[in-house]
Amino acid sequence: MRRNGSLFRLVWAAACLIFFFGCAQEEAADPSFDAAEVDHAPRPLPGDMVLIPAGEFTMGSDEAPGGGGEALFAPEHTVELPDYYIDVFEVTNGEFTRFQLESDYQAEGNWREYYSIGKEDFPVANVTWEDAKQFCEWAGKRLPTEAEWEKAARGTGGLAFPWGEEFNPHFSNTNEYGVRNLLEVGNIEEDKSPYGVYDMYGNVQEWSSELMRPYPGSPVPRSQAFDGRYVSVRGASYAMRGASMRLWTRSGYFPKSQFGLGFRCARDAEQQEQ
Repeated sequence: MRRNGSLFRLVWAAACLIFFFGCAQEEAADPSFDAAEVDHAPRPLPGDMVLIPAGEFTMGSDEAPGGGGEALFAPEHTVELPDYYIDVFEVTNGEFTRFQLESDYQAEGNWREYYSIGKEDFPVANVTWEDAKQFCEWAGKRLPTEAEWEKAARGTGGLAFPWGEEFNPHFSNTNEYGVRNLLEVGNIEEDKSPYGVYDMYGNVQEWSSELMRPYPGSPVPRSQAFDGRYVSVRGASYAMRGASMRLWTRSGYFPKSQFGLGFRCARDAEQQEQ
């Protein structure tokens, strides 16, 4: 009986080898099989951009402000945009350092306050509106409009947060996350928009290219925020309560403001293809 059992096990092992070898051959012979698809796509690098396809999206909201303030983001309305590109990550210390070394521009903001050796892939912070614009121009890009930023963050589904409709303190680097400081860009996988754009919600707030203006049909068209002195800044930051904000939230800052402020760049699709 032992001899028969051993013979059975040998036959079974040989059959398994033949089966798996045959599967491997079939997989390799299949013209639709691509071994590269098995591997994960390479992680984007600072400065890489992603295409946001042309089309409509929902901008703003009719939801009441969480903090009881003015509805600067109302009313909800539809906006149509052409193709454009936007940075996958917020501009990093490493990128901004290179800009300072290779250009004649001297930054207005105290960006070195947040930078130390080893934090090259952390978002640059403490930059003014002019600092952000000058960097984008040097890089052959520009700051995103409010609409471009919001579509890249919310997608066409009109999300309140990059991950869905409910706030989660573990999904972005806001005050509730507990770090109370900046993190490397792309560190939190959940803080990624439907288009694959990281840190749209937490880490640093981001400059847009536009002054604060009321949306068509705004319930507060004569708000002091719309007097032409404030630049629209988007997203939350490590120092802010994320639960009190949404992707449609608008913050207004003086152009020379800098504390904790960062940015990402955009580019017209036609320019990218040249």
